[in-house]
Amino acid sequence: MEKVYEVQGMKCDGCVENVTERFQKVAGVTAVKVSLADKTATVTGTASKEDLAASLTGTHFQLG
Repeated sequence: MEKVYEVQGMKCDGCVENVTERFQKVAGVTAVKVSLADKTATVTGTASKEDLAASLTGTHFQLG
């Protein structure tokens, strides 16, 4: 299943890489595409929004 989430706090390509790497480590994620322009992450797989949000703990990023 593919879902699109708003990601708050991204300001540069480094932010995109950071969010992408964190989401790729979440169990159930099979693909991730993060867009700085749209401030979104398109996530394919079975991971929950809560698990994705938890992967951002300790960063200045938040799921909208």
